[in-house]
Amino acid sequence: MKKEPELIVAYTDPLEGFKGWLVIDSLTHRMAAGGMRVQKGLTCEVVRDLAATMTLKMRIAGIRADGAKCGIDYDPASPNKQEAMLRFIRAIRPYLLERYSMGPDLNTTMPELDAVCACIGISSIKAVIATCQEFTPAEFEERVRLLKQPVGHATLGKLRSGAGVAASCLAALEFLKIPAAQAKVVIQGFGSLASSAAYFLHQAGVRIIGLADCEKSLISQNSAPLDIADLLDRVCADCTCQAKGLIPAEAASGVYGRREAVYQLPCDVFVPAAIERAIDRQAAETMQVRAIVSGANLAVTAEAESILHRRGIILIPDMVAGCGGSLSMQGLFGPENMPSVQDVLSHVDRKTRAIVKNMLQRSREEDISPREAALRICAETQPHPDTKPYGELN
Repeated sequence: MKKEPELIVAYTDPLEGFKGWLVIDSLTHRMAAGGMRVQKGLTCEVVRDLAATMTLKMRIAGIRADGAKCGIDYDPASPNKQEAMLRFIRAIRPYLLERYSMGPDLNTTMPELDAVCACIGISSIKAVIATCQEFTPAEFEERVRLLKQPVGHATLGKLRSGAGVAASCLAALEFLKIPAAQAKVVIQGFGSLASSAAYFLHQAGVRIIGLADCEKSLISQNSAPLDIADLLDRVCADCTCQAKGLIPAEAASGVYGRREAVYQLPCDVFVPAAIERAIDRQAAETMQVRAIVSGANLAVTAEAESILHRRGIILIPDMVAGCGGSLSMQGLFGPENMPSVQDVLSHVDRKTRAIVKNMLQRSREEDISPREAALRICAETQPHPDTKPYGELN
């Protein structure tokens, strides 16, 4: 699966001099999909790796599209972020109209990306889907509006990726024969992805006993579950927490500590859902966990992955745990008839669990790592270049 990306667009900002890149990993299908990130220190190499991972997500999810990714090397806390994004997205506008379906990624949200696109005459960051799926403008708009429908504390658009991470956790627990109500889970992160995963796991009855953000951790006492509903309510009421992905400074339960404390917390499943390289060699050698579900892209280093496999710790790799966003698009745009919010979420849950189960069974039967099993499944997937990305294959 190792190869050079087929298209790289490099951007240098004329006003501030920052760099940006759009990488389309493959041009095999009508469409390529992947998110945009704003990250200080971002490099072309990282964007290339992320685009390649997106291709793998498409393959293992059975979606007839290729992977892409874009981003700018820029401080997301800058007051000029929106203008910087506007200039970059304007530069890649032709690709948004012809091939590239953009989504939110690190330090971006769908509403702010759509707002930027509106400024340059594009109705949606996913406008190319209408062409590829052969929707009329009205049909496309009706389905896009579903992403703004409320679900719990947020919207379908904000929660869809976290639904896949949660489903991966539940599938891993089922494989380990641990009932959801008895499971202990720790989540690193409390941004959009992590908090939405926490929401769905809480709904499933899982005990979340530890959280961490970039500043601190919050750990329960005596393995009692944290009050996730209270934390989500507090985040919704605090714009700073929302923007920075922070755990609220006051919680109904739990004890605050160093952010690194979550690595020493014994649990059934640990979910890195914030940054790259969150689990390195040292963490892999010492963590007391049964499984790791890599919600964030590139969250586990290759060296750490080998150590985890040697220790018998199950790893659901990012290319599988991160399928929720792509599968939600399949559930939204694939059916002939207009789906409901619950239809989309049920599709994400059902498909994710089936993918994880298939991967773990193959890993056990062939005595290979879960990632190797997933890569073999991807390699066996046949391309279908001139077909709609989503829905049944005609």
